Amino acid sequence: MKKELFNYSAVDVDGNDLSGQIEAINLNDALVKIRKTGVFPSKVVGADEQVATRNILTALMAKLNFTKQHAAKFNQEDLVVFTRQLAVLLNAGLSIVRGLQTINKQTRFGKMRVILDDIINMIQSGKTFSGALAHYPDSFSKVYINVVKSGETGGALDDVLKRLADYLERNLRLTQRIKAALIYPSLVLVVSIIILGFIIAFVIPRFMELFQNTGIALPLLTRGLLAFSNFLLERWYLFLGAIALIIGSYKLLLRNYAMRYFSDKLILNIPVFGPLIQKITASRFSRTLATLLEGGVPILRALELTKQVSGNEVVAKAINSVYDSVREGGYISKVLESSKVFPQLMVNMIAVGEESGSLDKMLKKVADTYEEEVEITAGMLTSLLEPLLVIFMGLVVGVIVLSMFLPLITLINSLNV
Repeated sequence: MKKELFNYSAVDVDGNDLSGQIEAINLNDALVKIRKTGVFPSKVVGADEQVATRNILTALMAKLNFTKQHAAKFNQEDLVVFTRQLAVLLNAGLSIVRGLQTINKQTRFGKMRVILDDIINMIQSGKTFSGALAHYPDSFSKVYINVVKSGETGGALDDVLKRLADYLERNLRLTQRIKAALIYPSLVLVVSIIILGFIIAFVIPRFMELFQNTGIALPLLTRGLLAFSNFLLERWYLFLGAIALIIGSYKLLLRNYAMRYFSDKLILNIPVFGPLIQKITASRFSRTLATLLEGGVPILRALELTKQVSGNEVVAKAINSVYDSVREGGYISKVLESSKVFPQLMVNMIAVGEESGSLDKMLKKVADTYEEEVEITAGMLTSLLEPLLVIFMGLVVGVIVLSMFLPLITLINSLNV
């Protein structure tokens, strides 16, 4: 009887994952032969059937243009949970493949399963975990991949993943706090714009018809408001076009390094908001660098990665100066102080960390300190913005009401005469 080839996945008595190929008459015969080798088969598929299935899936994915680059990326919440769970599973003694398979079974979203399936297949084909992650840069940052790589090299991947989960969780918490602080002012602004749009589109034209029928001379304030209302109603496309042109020009200018640098420097010097951005920058710089150093990434590589995720050309230039100084045997704190980009308290704390030989721990304290300050400052700004927005919208509405009622007062006075 003709024999067939079967591909199988199995687990040995120590819980290690195995895979291989065996020749058998049929599926039952293959299962019996695999069990006789002393392992427990978890999946057995005919080699020809597996190839055919893979070809069908490949053709279907190509037709839908659904490559792994189009797969849904991990959002920040998912990445935190994934990293935390994997750290726990590895610490419990599971292999990396077994841990990923366990997490994949619990994943609800199909496209995320595609990512995990592909990562598992790459690892089983001989790639490292960090090498597999590098195929998905939209989901896993360079910081994440390099920390994982150092953990693999040092044989402490579970500890490294735990630190990564802490790092991601704190970054996520900081972002959520800032967003939460901006929700109410943004809501007030949006509602105010809608109300003003309604007044300009429906209320002012009704008054305009009334004034045209009376034939009275309109005050300058009323004429200006009516002209503005007519312009928005009749030539709204010019208004929207001007906004699009400004935004497009700004994005085009930002492609130039000098303009990006000027824009980022201007942002850091904005009154009230500038100090908040500076504190956010200090917190993220310290947290990222501390995580990389704790994960075993060399200091120069850590600085290079921190520069790449800074998101600000002024900060990136300062970190680049730090990189050059450290490469020549200098101190981080001295360069940070001369850059005038980071707060003096942060510089002093880093100097203490360098002198005591505990830079990574001091960087974590710096990050904790400025995360708390960001939360306090964001709360203060929210408290300040709320009344300012209300006052501003009150003034705008007051001007509109005044411009509409001035002609009515003139009309009433003329009737009384």
